[in-house]
Amino acid sequence: MWLIASASQFEQVIGRLHPLLLHFPLALILVAAAIEAVRYMLGKREVASPAASVCLWIGFLMAIPTVWAGWELAEYGGDTGTLVGLHRWTAIASLVVMALAVGAWIMRRIRGADWAGTHVAILLVAALLVGVAGHFGAEMVWGENWLFGPLTAEQTEESSESAPQQATLLPPEIKPAHEQSAGVGWSDVEPIFLAHCQKCHGPKRQKNGLQLVPWPTMFAGTATDQVIDPGNPSSSLLYHAITLPAGEDDHMPPMDEGDPLTDKQIGRIAKWITDGATGPDGQRPPEPSPAAGAGV
Repeated sequence: MWLIASASQFEQVIGRLHPLLLHFPLALILVAAAIEAVRYMLGKREVASPAASVCLWIGFLMAIPTVWAGWELAEYGGDTGTLVGLHRWTAIASLVVMALAVGAWIMRRIRGADWAGTHVAILLVAALLVGVAGHFGAEMVWGENWLFGPLTAEQTEESSESAPQQATLLPPEIKPAHEQSAGVGWSDVEPIFLAHCQKCHGPKRQKNGLQLVPWPTMFAGTATDQVIDPGNPSSSLLYHAITLPAGEDDHMPPMDEGDPLTDKQIGRIAKWITDGATGPDGQRPPEPSPAAGAGV
C-alpha cells in the first residue's frame, strides 16, 4: 500500500511527525546553552564543552526535520492565522541561529577563547528563540495565554468575588431546541464559541482557514464557504460537526482539543441558528460574497 501512496500523502505523514520530533531538539539546545553559559562564567573559555557540543550538533540536525515537519503539518492541516505565523517564523529563526551557533562552534575550535563569547551569546539567543517558538506552539495546542493564564485567572477570580454578581452575566438556561420558545441571540452562544472554538478558529489561528469568532467572521467568503445556514440547523455544516458521534473524524470540537459540547449547548446553538444566527446587536448575517466569475 505504501508503494502506491502519492507524494502528498507522504508529506502529510512527515507533517504528523512534528509532535514526535519537536521536544528533542528543543531540550538539547536549552541544555547546550545552559552548560556553555555556566562554563563561560566560570572562566572555562578555551574549548567548548564536549557535552554541550554533542547537544548543539544533534539539536541542530534534529531541528531541520522538525521545522520541515511543522511546515507540512500546517500546510496540509489548513492552519492559518497570526499565531501559526508567529510559531512558524520563530521556529525558522531559531533554526537559522542554531546554524550560526554551529558556525561559531567551528570558529571556536579554530581560534579558541577568542570566539567563546560569540559562541555562547549565539547559543543563548538560539535557546531564547526556541523557547519563544515553543510558547507559541503551546498556545496553538492548549489555548491563548497558556503560560501566564493561571495568574490572570487568579486575579479574575478575586475581582469577581469582590464585585457584585449580576444576573445578566450568567447565560440563561436553554432547553433543547424543540422545546424552546424564547429567542436565542449571539450573547447566549458567544461563551460557547469562545470556550470551545476560539483556540482553533479565532482571531489568532484559523484551522482549515475557518474563523468563527468574532461573529462577522463566520460569514466571510462565498456561499460555499459558509458553515452556518441561518434559519436551518440541519443544513449547517457547523451543526452537523458538533452533533457527529465523538469518534468521528469530523466531530467538533476534536476530542484532543477540549471538552465536547453538552446537549444543552448544542441545543442553544441549534436555536440560535434557527432564530437567524443573529449578531451582537440582533443584526442579520451579511450576505455571502459573490463567487469568483459570478455574473460574467
